[in-house]
Amino acid sequence: MAELDEMAKGAFQEAGNIGMGHLATSLSKMVNRDVKIDIPVVEMLTLDEIIAKSNEEGKNKSVIGIHLHMSGDVTGGTLILLPKFSALSFSDLLMKKSIGTTTKIEEPQIRKLREMGLNLCSSYMRVVNEFLGIDLKIGDPSIEVNMEGVGDFIKAQIGTLADQFIVVKGECFIPSTNSKNEFNMLFEPGATDVIMAAVMKKMMG
Repeated sequence: MAELDEMAKGAFQEAGNIGMGHLATSLSKMVNRDVKIDIPVVEMLTLDEIIAKSNEEGKNKSVIGIHLHMSGDVTGGTLILLPKFSALSFSDLLMKKSIGTTTKIEEPQIRKLREMGLNLCSSYMRVVNEFLGIDLKIGDPSIEVNMEGVGDFIKAQIGTLADQFIVVKGECFIPSTNSKNEFNMLFEPGATDVIMAAVMKKMMG
């Protein structure tokens, strides 16, 4: 499997940092809470490795998955994963209820979580587009709830795109609720030249 060199990782890291900062700001406004983010991690992973890592994240608990296809100058997708307790907390916050009110993810909660996924991805894409000067578009969100592992969902959403992906993974964390939102940008390997060229152009003015 091909590896990313340090320059390529740095380019994706820079794009990820910018995107996650604006995503966190957007999420904070939606839930009216302080949101913390970690430093995005950049890896080249096969589809099986993405599924294995996601299954490990969701081990012994249900997971909510939200996916949006990405097209334009590069192709790929965005994948948001939430442990069930986080999905319940986010549902309460989005519906302006006290934390602990929601005990099931049903149609009203699904609508709110789908809307959240679309808004977060739009916020991320908008600032990355502006920063890099490239064209990225997102499609309508697909959502799966109460998954005992996310392999089938991931395979159905991105399995036909490529055998491996450049994954830019970040997490948003709401300290007051102990809830997290894992956000993954999944780029096809061909995106490397486009992203690196855009970052270099930006750095050189």
